[in-house]
Amino acid sequence: MRQSIRDELRKMEDLGVIRKSSSPYASPVVVVKKKGGTNHVCIDYRRLNKLTIFDPQPGTPPADIFQGMEKDQYFSKIDLSKGYGQIPVRTKTAFVAMDCHYEFLTMPFGMMNSGATLTRAMKKCCVEWTTWWIILMIC
Repeated sequence: MRQSIRDELRKMEDLGVIRKSSSPYASPVVVVKKKGGTNHVCIDYRRLNKLTIFDPQPGTPPADIFQGMEKDQYFSKIDLSKGYGQIPVRTKTAFVAMDCHYEFLTMPFGMMNSGATLTRAMKKCCVEWTTWWIILMIC
């Protein structure tokens, strides 16, 4: 298990997702077994989330989305699972794993307002197209 944590941290550091930290904050690491038997490293942000002020980012009501698409012929979708890794962070994302202290450079999964931040970034990015050919629905 320790080796899988080391490997995952090394991979994230090589990708520029995390770096060594000297932050006074730290969340614990939790290892979860996947269906295939491999380990998945997660950061437990539950205590931080309890202290965080919720940022509601309302989505477009589905009825409005379907009404806007009633005459459309072509549809597509994009996978935003890597979208979180495109948004830089400057908050308390530090965590402790084994003997090392790290922090995220990009938005991690598991923080309370990550979804709202991604939704807001996508709307800002696509603002000039959303009125006539892009409908953003981020769940």
